[in-house]
Amino acid sequence: MKYKMTQKQLTIYGARLRLAWFEKAKELGSARAACKYYGIERSTYYYWHKRWVESGGSQRSLYDRSKKPLTNPRAYDSRTLELIVKLRTENSWGKAKIQFVLARDYGINVSDRGINNNLHRLGLIKKKPKKKRTSRNYWDYPYYPGERLQLDVKHLKREAYQYSMIDCATRIKFKYIYDNLTPANTVDFVLKSRRFFDPAFSIEIIQTDNGTEFTYNHFLRIKRTHPLDELLEELGIEHILIPPGRPNVNGRVEISHRTDQREVYSKLDSFSDIVGLKRLNTEHCVQYNTYRPHESLANKTPLQYLNSLEGYEKASLDFSVLNV
Repeated sequence: MKYKMTQKQLTIYGARLRLAWFEKAKELGSARAACKYYGIERSTYYYWHKRWVESGGSQRSLYDRSKKPLTNPRAYDSRTLELIVKLRTENSWGKAKIQFVLARDYGINVSDRGINNNLHRLGLIKKKPKKKRTSRNYWDYPYYPGERLQLDVKHLKREAYQYSMIDCATRIKFKYIYDNLTPANTVDFVLKSRRFFDPAFSIEIIQTDNGTEFTYNHFLRIKRTHPLDELLEELGIEHILIPPGRPNVNGRVEISHRTDQREVYSKLDSFSDIVGLKRLNTEHCVQYNTYRPHESLANKTPLQYLNSLEGYEKASLDFSVLNV
């Protein structure tokens, strides 16, 4: 079995070999003779001998130095780095979204790989252990605006509740903060959602899980109709329940909740200030629909994507509902 030296051992070995040159020159009384003995150029000998003498005879001066350039011609300027840090810290965006927004809003064209390298170097990305991927089935049915909307609730440490409704076709999302989780709040949220989406399209189907805020199906003793079903029947909207234990069927709204957690709530320590949460929710809801690029929509915002569809060029949303 052949022994292979480590890089550190090779470095030390090279330094000792160069030191042997100088000892041989002293022994033979001539640098020329030492160079001929070891088969090296005199320029090489004098280069290392000068470094050795200037260091006071230190063996470390004979170590190979890094050939990495001191400057990088492709290094980003300070303004670009400041914008990358700002977009990352304020929005928790990844390299693809940062690259797109830099080009769209600031006219700065840089590679996503360069952005990722700088984020790692600045300590703005934490390495996560790789998880074993499992097979997943995606339902890529080509919805049209308003055909099906997914409704769900995000619990904010049981101190507040974010109701969310997202359109499967355009990813347009409406969300509102409540201090309690009740069928009455569900009804109020659906009425607000209808006002929000109405300037753009009409809602045909609302899809929910089997929580008590949406249905009484799992409570056989409750004989009355759920307030949400009463409202939807009155409005002519179909209510579909996903299979129990299958949150992936409501995947679009579930993914949007992870986005909210990463970009909004991960920076908060408490959720007890309902007024502050509503203000923050309003800002992010507007940003989510009109500014934030979505990779699934070819880096368009949800409203831009809606306006790019035939027949929806002048469609808009009623953001005033967020302030009610």
